[in-house]
Amino acid sequence: MRLLLLFLDEPLPGQVMKEVEKTAGPEAAVRSYRAMIRVLLRQLSGLKDCRVRICYAPEDAEQAFRFWILPEIIDRPKVLLTPEDLDFVAQGPGPRPAQLEHHFAIAFEEGFEKVAAIGSECIEISARWINAAFSQLNGRHHGILGPTPGGRCHLLALADQMPSLFDRKLWEQPDLIAELLRHAELHDRSFYQLPALTELHTEADFNKALLGPLGTQLRKAVKELKDNGG
Repeated sequence: MRLLLLFLDEPLPGQVMKEVEKTAGPEAAVRSYRAMIRVLLRQLSGLKDCRVRICYAPEDAEQAFRFWILPEIIDRPKVLLTPEDLDFVAQGPGPRPAQLEHHFAIAFEEGFEKVAAIGSECIEISARWINAAFSQLNGRHHGILGPTPGGRCHLLALADQMPSLFDRKLWEQPDLIAELLRHAELHDRSFYQLPALTELHTEADFNKALLGPLGTQLRKAVKELKDNGG
C-alpha cells in the first residue's frame, strides 16, 4: 500500500502565502492559497492504490481542516478522491525535516511500503507524477526526488526509512536536491530525480501560473472563492 503525505497550513492571514501578502494583502494571500489547494486536489485525482494523509498546522486545526477539505472533495465531481481516501494528522513540532522524518517513520511502522510527501506550493504536481514516483521505487531506486528549478525539493518518496536524510543541516543548503543526492550516494542509496516543477511563493509566481497550463482552473477557483466571500 502507498501513502501520500500532503502538508498544508490553515488558510489564515499571516499563515499562508506570506510573500503574496506583502504585495497584495492578506485577503488575496488567503484566497490564492485556497485556490491553489482546490486545483491541487483536482490534480491528485487518479492516484493508484494510494491513501492521502493531510498533515495540518496548527496543532488544533483538525476540525477546521475537515470543514475545509472534505467539501472540496465531496462537492466537486472532478476531484476523484473520497473522504475514505483521507485521514488527518497534525504536522507536529519542529522544522519541516523533523516533521518529515516523523511522518515517514510512522507510515512505515503502519505497514505502508511506499511513502511520498509533497507540500502546497507546487500545483503542477499531479497523480501522474506521484504514480510515476512510486513506480520508480522498484528495488533499483530507494528514493525519488522532485526538484524545483532553484534546487529545492517539492516531492520526496521513499521505499524504506532513512533517518539521516532528514538532517536539518542538509535541508538548510541552498541547493537542497544536490545535497540530498550526495547524501544518498554516500550511504549507498540510489535516488531517482524527476523533471523539475515550479513552486508558487510570490505574487509574480501566482500571476505567471494564471497564464500557464493550469491557469483556467486557477482563475476559476479564484473567481468562485471571491464570489463566495472566500
